Amino acid sequence: MSDVNNTLDAVQIAAHGMVTDLADVLVRGHLKEHPSLVAYRLGVVTGAAEQVRTVVKAERATGRWPHAAADPALDHERDRAAFAAHHCDCPYCPHAL
Repeated sequence: MSDVNNTLDAVQIAAHGMVTDLADVLVRGHLKEHPSLVAYRLGVVTGAAEQVRTVVKAERATGRWPHAAADPALDHERDRAAFAAHHCDCPYCPHAL
């Protein structure tokens, strides 16, 4: 497996864990897992976000991209609704039946 694939897998797993951590905080008001494990996941996710944010900033500065055709918030909401409607039996899917 390539370094890129390993990195993407690491971020995917950390992001999924972070969603679970957020659910714990929102529903229970506390974490279910050790704070050090949660902090590690947050570091992986925020590191990835910063890497992408740096490229977003650089690409916006080039002026190469036209104005976005759609409202990013509406586009995101459409994707969220499609995700919420999804069901499968995959062990990694939060919507597993």
